[in-house]
Amino acid sequence: MTKQEIKKHNMEVTKKAYIYIRVSSEEQVSNYSLDNQEEYCRKEADHRGYVVEKVYREEGVSAKNINRPELILLLEDSRKNKNEISAVFIYKIDRISRETFDYLAIKKRLADYGIRIISVTEPTEDSPTGEFLETLLAASAKLDNATKGLRSRDGMRKRLESGWANGKAALGYINIERNEKQIIEPDPEQFDLVKKSWDEMSTGAYSLETMATYMNKLGILVKIGNRKNPVRSQHAQRLFRDKFYCGYVVSQKFNVDRIGNHQPMISEETFYKVQAIIDKRSFTGGIKYTKLNENFPLRGHVICGICGLKMTGSFSRGRGGHYPYYYCIGKHFCKSYQKDYFENLFLEYLREIQPSKDFTPLFSEMVAEKWESRYSHLISNQKKIQDDLEALYTVRKRLVSKNLSGVYSDEIFREQMDLIEDRIIVAKSNNNEAHLQKIDIKIVTKFMNNFLWNLDKAWKEGTLNQRKLLTGSIYPENVIFENNKFRTTKLSQSFELIRQLSTTPTSSWVVEEI
Repeated sequence: MTKQEIKKHNMEVTKKAYIYIRVSSEEQVSNYSLDNQEEYCRKEADHRGYVVEKVYREEGVSAKNINRPELILLLEDSRKNKNEISAVFIYKIDRISRETFDYLAIKKRLADYGIRIISVTEPTEDSPTGEFLETLLAASAKLDNATKGLRSRDGMRKRLESGWANGKAALGYINIERNEKQIIEPDPEQFDLVKKSWDEMSTGAYSLETMATYMNKLGILVKIGNRKNPVRSQHAQRLFRDKFYCGYVVSQKFNVDRIGNHQPMISEETFYKVQAIIDKRSFTGGIKYTKLNENFPLRGHVICGICGLKMTGSFSRGRGGHYPYYYCIGKHFCKSYQKDYFENLFLEYLREIQPSKDFTPLFSEMVAEKWESRYSHLISNQKKIQDDLEALYTVRKRLVSKNLSGVYSDEIFREQMDLIEDRIIVAKSNNNEAHLQKIDIKIVTKFMNNFLWNLDKAWKEGTLNQRKLLTGSIYPENVIFENNKFRTTKLSQSFELIRQLSTTPTSSWVVEEI
């Protein structure tokens, strides 16, 4: 007997079949939709005289693609057992695929193995009419899927336009259901911690990497699936770029940018200040962000006077333990310097530029007086800036309206919207400048009165970030170490001014800009 005759004989004795069932959501799984499908398929198989060898259950998986574990297993088992299996029972054609091309490809592959697909609720006959109806049903499944997708996208757009964000809530918020509606509210466990992170980020003393470390110390966790993970720099990048936190819902896909219904975590002023810091448009004290190490606060700030490379620090093993040293990484011979000795030399260098205690209050008073004059000028310009902002908002609304009505294409809309958004960011930064810098000048004068005349103590007792910020704010181009001494080619503008004024009689003080 030939193989075909053997297979025909086996089938006549006992017809064997597989059952494939699928649902696309966990809710359908829990509602026993899979069990219902299996029951219908078993009844039809029994009615046609088939013995079910195996059931393939695809739980909570979409039919938009064919990369499904149970479907792949079904096809592989069909290949291996093609001489024994003669049919695959399904509840409906769209259980296999909602894409016409994918369904026909799977049907052909099974047909090559001598296996036919039998739908228990639709006509699937081995005849020209049956094949035509089967193809038509597969195309109908694709149309139904596309229609559902269109309705879903339209629903997402309308939700955004009504002021509610789609999807998973941002870090610091939670998704809840209220009055049969999905809304977003502050997370009682993490909202205040994330808000504190925004406040710290707005000081300009953190990079995204160091902010991620700070957030982890606060105990903030990022939920991914069922797991809670530590914050990483990429998480911080997304978080501090998200306008959701200042009360907006934004979607580039749907061209939506409007005030949301959720509770803002921060003000718009704080949001745009942080954007300026991240974009390096704001003053950050000349701090150079390098990999931080509590044991070596000068690492990244000191340059070797011989080779011009940055000096680093690490622990060396010696008798009795490990000892911290600073050293140059250049190829030339360089002595290693014990940490305390090196940092004490730096403190001595700080004292050289430190103004006297009597000079400090006079200088602080002069700075405050000069600033009040400049602040008054900024206040006088605020109304004009606010008018400009209102005009930009109006233009943005008209732009959205014309895009929705079809006057502007999506491409032109996005191009123009980007230009408008850039102008709004600049206008908001200008609008907030007077208020923000009014606060900053009080902090600066308080700092002068309390610490300026005692820089070495401020550096020695500060945290790692405070030390690095202070070092960068005094020496914007780093300091040079050579022959057991520190020097610099340039002081920051403010400290150079202090140095000049401290050696000049107060009657001769003339300050154009501070």
